[in-house]
Formats: sequence, structure tokens, C-alpha cells
Amino acid sequence: MGQVQHINKRFIFYGSNLAEHIVDKGLNWKGSDLYDIKTIDELDAQERLEGVFAQLMQVESPRSSIRRHYRICLQDDAIIDFLGANRDIDTLTFVIYILTHELLHMHRFSTGQADFNHVNENEEVFVDSLTRLLMAKHPISGMQNVLKLLDKIVPPQLYSFTTIVEHEGSFNAYL
Repeated sequence: MGQVQHINKRFIFYGSNLAEHIVDKGLNWKGSDLYDIKTIDELDAQERLEGVFAQLMQVESPRSSIRRHYRICLQDDAIIDFLGANRDIDTLTFVIYILTHELLHMHRFSTGQADFNHVNENEEVFVDSLTRLLMAKHPISGMQNVLKLLDKIVPPQLYSFTTIVEHEGSFNAYL
């Protein structure tokens, strides 16, 4: 069995800071106290998941004053394999995309716009659309390559008016 490769901790640190900035600018929401990030070498068995780049979990808060605490469990092996197969995107930009996506889930769960215990496919579609909108509104170098590649793999439902309506208009997009 081969050695598991890890994402550089600096990419995770910079990526989380930039993702927080994008979400704060787009939604005026600060969530830095609500989560932590673990990488593959820190994950317990239940935090590892095949077929995804990250798993969001609700965990016991390290500080008792915070009601909810989330953990982003990065699946380094899946991310690195994906990057190895798609050399036209860079690690930092892809990590920013992944973390922005997970922060938007946290925003929706912590503000009552979605229920952590009853997540459905529509939630994933909505958060994917919102992630792409915020990435377009607050562009960073290399993100266009990430979005183009993701569009080829799973075309976004971003331009579908019904996607926004189904979610009670909690986000209006004007492109």
C-alpha cells in the first residue's frame, strides 16, 4: 500500500483565510470561531469518507460557550488524486473552492436556512450554486480553471431560476 500524500498546511491556512474572506464579503457572515479543519493524518475512521473532497461534521465544541462547532474533514488523498489527474488547476485555488463550499454549508446551518440533520440533494445544489456565484463575484487567480473543470464534470444548475426559487429566494443572483 502506498504512502498517503498530504496537503501542505500552509495551503489549508491560507485557503481557509481566503475562503472566510469570500464568505464574509458575500454574505456578511463571520464563521471563524465555528469550525476547525482536520487533514487525513488527523482523521478518525468515522471522519474518513470515500468519493468526496471534504466532509462537514458537527462536533462537540472545544469551548463550552459555543453551541455548535463544525469540523471540515479534508480528504487529502481524494484531493491530491484529483489534482494529479487535472494538472491545469492548482492546490491552493482548489482548497479555497472546497473550503468556501463547506463554509457556506456552515453559514446555512448556523443561521437556520438549512438543517444539518436533514441535508438533501437540493441543499448541495444550492450551496454549489452559491459557491460558484461568490467565486465569480470575488475572483481569485486560478479559480476560472477550477470552475471550468468542475463544469465539465458536473455542470452547474447555477442558471436555473427554479434552483433559487426552490430555496425560498434566500439568495438572489444577478449575473
